[in-house]
Amino acid sequence: MAKRRVIGPTAWVLGGAGLFIGAVAAWLVSQGNPGNMGLCIACFLRDITGFFVGGVTNQGAVAYIRPEIIGIILGAMGAALLTREFRPRGGSQPLVRFVLGFIFMAGALIFLGCTVRAWLRLGGGDLTALWGVLGIVAGVLVGIVFLKKGFNLGRAKAVAKPLGWILPTFAVVLLVLVVVSTLGATPEFATQTKAGAFATGDKPPAVFLKHDGEPDQVLKPEGATLAEDGSIVAEDGTVVASAESVAKAAPQPGGKRALLWVSLAAGLAIGVVAQRSRFCSIGGIRDAILVRRYDLLFGVVGLLIGSTVVNLLFGQYNLGFTNQPIAHNDALGSFAAMTIATFAAMMLGGCPFRQVIMGAEGDADSTTAVAGMLVGAGFMHWASLASSGKGLAPNAWPAMAVMAVVLVAIALYGSRKSA
Repeated sequence: MAKRRVIGPTAWVLGGAGLFIGAVAAWLVSQGNPGNMGLCIACFLRDITGFFVGGVTNQGAVAYIRPEIIGIILGAMGAALLTREFRPRGGSQPLVRFVLGFIFMAGALIFLGCTVRAWLRLGGGDLTALWGVLGIVAGVLVGIVFLKKGFNLGRAKAVAKPLGWILPTFAVVLLVLVVVSTLGATPEFATQTKAGAFATGDKPPAVFLKHDGEPDQVLKPEGATLAEDGSIVAEDGTVVASAESVAKAAPQPGGKRALLWVSLAAGLAIGVVAQRSRFCSIGGIRDAILVRRYDLLFGVVGLLIGSTVVNLLFGQYNLGFTNQPIAHNDALGSFAAMTIATFAAMMLGGCPFRQVIMGAEGDADSTTAVAGMLVGAGFMHWASLASSGKGLAPNAWPAMAVMAVVLVAIALYGSRKSA
């Protein structure tokens, strides 16, 4: 009997795709994106949510339409159209997929990154990401248990063509809005973090801009100014931020970004590569354990190698557990959050990156999952459940317990339905 191949010719394609995506993601950090966050589907979708509802959900620090997401969608759509792989389809448990997308985002914002960023954080030397990576493996293992029990949300079917164009149309609308906002005409309903904005740790924080390393204009509170001693003083003379807190002010994540055209071009390239290669940040581990196939795993290895090499070349590599950008040291919380997020992604059939790509190919079910992620992002910030660099939010553990129960219920439902 012929020996079954465990590594096929697509392994090298996927390895090259991962190498390219990891390298571009790390390069985007050198161009202005947040540290170890040249690419993060969860974080970037969260920032987009902040643009629309940031005033209600307390997302003033993370409100910006990330052009990378626009580029990924349009790039993947273009590649799918050229290869005749754009097929409007859907109808497979849309409500369940929305909930799974919501839960994925919730877990990712507790960990502080999606399954792609977990590997990119590790590629930047952030060893706190190890707990998230272990959570990814655990989430895959839990998902495999239910896959073996027959879990299945059903097959997608052909749907009306307009349903397949929802996500690409959304990307075009975002493109118009980000161009208009970049030109200085931000719509009145929108919230947008100012480029280069820093915020103090005061409650509420005083926010100002830094140019050439020196504090410049004060954005909030309105009318406040920088005093000669370096403090921020309100109109009535009250000190709202001491000179010490101004000196220790941290950049707002939404204010760290590459130039619009750079981000958009990078996203377009990543979208094309991801669509053609079928890259998935969790599929490699799933296939390696479930069917002993390692093609997709080459993609993750390439992602890690590409980001590590470029981070080293640009002096962005910082090996250790401390002083890591947009990360916390709660090991158990990171592990649990990423286990939950990955379990949700397993039931969706792919990581959030893959969901965005499939939505760009006309998959309305994946678009529904992306919609769940967007709503989940707004909810997590509105409910003050998203983590910060200081650690987990006070009610993060009860929230994760509820999410775990819901996921198990969905898994049992999907398993019995297919039985």
